[in-house]
Amino acid sequence: MAVGGGSKLALTPPAGHGEPSCVVLRTAGLLWLIVSLLSARTGAQAPDAADLWRVAAGSLALPAALPTGATAGFWNPASGDGREGASVGVEVVQTSSILGLSGLMVGGTLPISRSFRIGILAGRMQVRDLVRTTTSPDSEDGSIPVYEQLGGAQAVLGSTRLRVGAVLAVHHARFDTESEAGATLDLGVRAQPIDRLTVAASTHFLPITLGREPTTDYYGAVEYVALDRLALADLRTRLAVRYGATLRPSGDLDHLVGVAVTVNDEVLVDAALTSESAYGHRDLRPSVAVGLRIGRYTIVFSHGAGINDVGGTFRVGLDVGFSR
Repeated sequence: MAVGGGSKLALTPPAGHGEPSCVVLRTAGLLWLIVSLLSARTGAQAPDAADLWRVAAGSLALPAALPTGATAGFWNPASGDGREGASVGVEVVQTSSILGLSGLMVGGTLPISRSFRIGILAGRMQVRDLVRTTTSPDSEDGSIPVYEQLGGAQAVLGSTRLRVGAVLAVHHARFDTESEAGATLDLGVRAQPIDRLTVAASTHFLPITLGREPTTDYYGAVEYVALDRLALADLRTRLAVRYGATLRPSGDLDHLVGVAVTVNDEVLVDAALTSESAYGHRDLRPSVAVGLRIGRYTIVFSHGAGINDVGGTFRVGLDVGFSR
């Protein structure tokens, strides 16, 4: 508090206090302004082609609410990578030729303060090798463009014990000559109420109007660390068990059970079995991921088997972290 001029009183907050909260309030206000503008200029929900991203989700070998890394905000806006500094990441998704899909996800996060991070996300899923034909089986020049792409901004507030986040995304889809645009605002939470236990939940492609759309998914997950720092042949081993659920607007509920093994914080192995409803009946789909962490680099290879032998989904990811 400073007093000057006899009758003028000015309040000066101590240095370092209030700045993070001002940044959070300004970011929230900016997001609200952007949401309002997008609602007026585009559709307030994701295009129908956004369900192509469910194919990419099939490559996850863990519940969709639990991924970490620079691109994890695509699945849970409250995700984190455990790093104090900035990080960037890229993931490539590929299916077998039977399905003919491919995708790309990129992301980056930047800490503003100890409890507040911002990030950017971009992605595209497309159908490959669609060609035009007439009465002849021979294809004509040019291919048929079919894709769904998006770009978005992420904001995460909180600490290891409790984090909440939001992702505002703008979508654009195309099917040959037809185009469609839209916007979504996803919300997520990740909490550690007690040591070794993590619970998380998020929305995926939630309409800005909070309405019910067929492209929206709702994720939930629980992770419990059953063994921590187990000394096995001079290797520090960590074992976690997981359960995840995905609820769709149709009322279908998919279940996932899995385990995660980490050795010396360098080798990561995830394995999961998903009970998934598709083609009018329920079936089991296995998935597995192997990761290698070398210094600031994390490389992940993942594969999700397809239902009824209709091809699988492969994913390769690279994350790079930077110290503050």
